[in-house]
Amino acid sequence: MTYSQYRSKGILIMLLTTPLVSTLLTPVSFANVVGSDMQNFNATTSGLDFVTVESSETLQEGFLNFGLFMNYAVNTLPYFETTSTVQSRTKFNDTLLGADLNVGYGVSKNFDLGLSLPQVVTSSVKTSGKNGKFRDNGNTEVRMNGKYRLVGDEKQGIAIQGIINLNRTKDNPYVGKSNSPIYSIVLIGSKQLTDSLGMGINLGYRWRKAGAALPEADPIKPLANQYIWSGALNYRIESLDSKIVAEVFGSNPVKSTTTNNNRTASSSEALLGIKHDVDTNLAIHAGFGTEIAHGQSSPDWRIYAGLNYATGPKFEQAPRVTTPEIVPVEKPFAAEPKAFEKIVIHDVMFEFDSDHLVLGKSKTMLKELADHLKKPPAFTKLVIVGHTDDIGSADYNEQLSSRRAQTIKDWLATQQGLDISKMSSEGHGEREPVSGNGNFQGRQLNRRVEFRIYRDLNKEEARSQTNEKAAEGASDPGIRKIDKKAPVKKEAPKKAIKAPKANNTAK
Repeated sequence: MTYSQYRSKGILIMLLTTPLVSTLLTPVSFANVVGSDMQNFNATTSGLDFVTVESSETLQEGFLNFGLFMNYAVNTLPYFETTSTVQSRTKFNDTLLGADLNVGYGVSKNFDLGLSLPQVVTSSVKTSGKNGKFRDNGNTEVRMNGKYRLVGDEKQGIAIQGIINLNRTKDNPYVGKSNSPIYSIVLIGSKQLTDSLGMGINLGYRWRKAGAALPEADPIKPLANQYIWSGALNYRIESLDSKIVAEVFGSNPVKSTTTNNNRTASSSEALLGIKHDVDTNLAIHAGFGTEIAHGQSSPDWRIYAGLNYATGPKFEQAPRVTTPEIVPVEKPFAAEPKAFEKIVIHDVMFEFDSDHLVLGKSKTMLKELADHLKKPPAFTKLVIVGHTDDIGSADYNEQLSSRRAQTIKDWLATQQGLDISKMSSEGHGEREPVSGNGNFQGRQLNRRVEFRIYRDLNKEEARSQTNEKAAEGASDPGIRKIDKKAPVKKEAPKKAIKAPKANNTAK
């Protein structure tokens, strides 16, 4: 097992064994108006494209994403007294360290599910004035979501997402005595504007069934329904395998609302960060944010760090075979041979960062390819082209793709008996992507092997016509057969009849 595999498996074990639920929160607790009951920062469960803003792209069938994010917020809690000297961008009065543990899973084409468990790790308040704060640490809520892509592909599209928040904060003054779930629906649009620049917009509505106010939490009143919104841009720096991500997100009450503290019912925050792809599975995040409006849970400053580990598919699946337009083909070798065919095989053909051929399902697919090549008319030329994603240097990827193509060429010759003189191999590295390299799924589509098959159909057609004529001659009773052994009767030549001589004598 390679170092890369050990590292990836270690990270996966770490994420799976991280405690999911710790102690419950006790009074006096505090809920926010955008996501969890403690903060506005809520990383996506799919880990695709952005940080907290959703992309219309969904996790592919059988793919898993694990996320772990930590964020440290300054001056995020509400106060109910004069606070001009309590909170400011230069005076840090309260701090909160939060964590989000996320899991996303691709259920089927265009549909994925996600689970998020936000937690308070630690918090502190320096003032003794009347304010909202967490008295204990632990899990604040369970947040579940399902996203369905209505239209589009990896580069652009529109999706819809449903979210359910189950409050686990005891005596939460922003929920009140109600323990009803909070429901949200979000319309998601995203588009890859160029090879490097992408954008996303989320617009949603949140239904909150406010319970009766808690007497001990006066003057805090439970929150009512809200509009929620967010937008993002990302810019990919290919040479660094990294993305710069800029986001804004917030909420507004559906009905005009006044608060009895130093924060408005509306909130908005800006975020700027970087996402770096360590390898094809692992991405790390870091960045900072600040409030735009002094609303519920909006901090003067926020810093965050996190990671996403994506893997899949998590059930046995044959390698995908596609047309050049990346349209999956269920039975690519069932069609009749053509003068030119282009077949592309994706997925589990090689170990990551290696030219070692992984057999199993790949062996079956390559054998089917070999059988297809043996169909008449025999192929005259086979060009095998290897492609990679852009993790690593361009020169290294060029060499890696060349070695992979050569490995398949040798396997087809030694294991399937194909004429090696008719085959050639090439490596195009990362030069010809068919999808974006900005996330795990796009990179997997780009790691592929292309087979260009050439046949001489004219020869086969001429041979077929000859055979057909021979067959017709053998079966047509109107055509007389000649027996070479039988004597041939020759007819006597006919005597020529001479014409009378012309009389040219003048009279």
